[in-house]
Amino acid sequence: MLNRSLFICIIVLTGFYSNLLGQTVSGDSVNRIEGKIQQISHEDLEELHSPKKATLLSAVLPGAGQIYNKKYWKAPVIWAGIAGALYASQIARTNYQEYREEYILELGYPDTQSKYHDTGITLSYLKDNKNFYRVQMETAYVIAGAIYLLQILDANVDAQLMTFDVSDDLSLNVLPQAIPNQLRPSPTMGVTFALKFK
Repeated sequence: MLNRSLFICIIVLTGFYSNLLGQTVSGDSVNRIEGKIQQISHEDLEELHSPKKATLLSAVLPGAGQIYNKKYWKAPVIWAGIAGALYASQIARTNYQEYREEYILELGYPDTQSKYHDTGITLSYLKDNKNFYRVQMETAYVIAGAIYLLQILDANVDAQLMTFDVSDDLSLNVLPQAIPNQLRPSPTMGVTFALKFK
């Protein structure tokens, strides 16, 4: 069940991630400098701050894309998340291996005995603990992988939105309008959307 859920999650994230990487800006982007509108081509905009570079940096070294995007506070959070998940997985792995070995030794009784043999601990207790720590180990690995994939996605989205204008001068006006119609004597009613920048 866990493997199937993990597979579905990876497929969904891969499809979403590939859609983000495939998006491009069409036409020219407009950048206002001191009240003058200056045309910047897509290539020039990408040279200023490249989403591809942020994504690749994040894929090679977790947190590097966030540093490239100048979101310095995110890198230690990512490092702590991945390190914590890997640490938890190693603790669970150690306990899993211990209970697995003891379970195998107890199964071979009377030829072999586990250190829990004379303590009253049952075979089912050893098996349950073995399975519990295996699930904990796998869950920690999935969490570490999810943090890794999400930080790549975060770097890409941050880089895409680096030039997004969030000033107070943005406004949207929706107005009704009568549009002249060549086929009829009466005008066609419509709606005008006007987006005002600075």
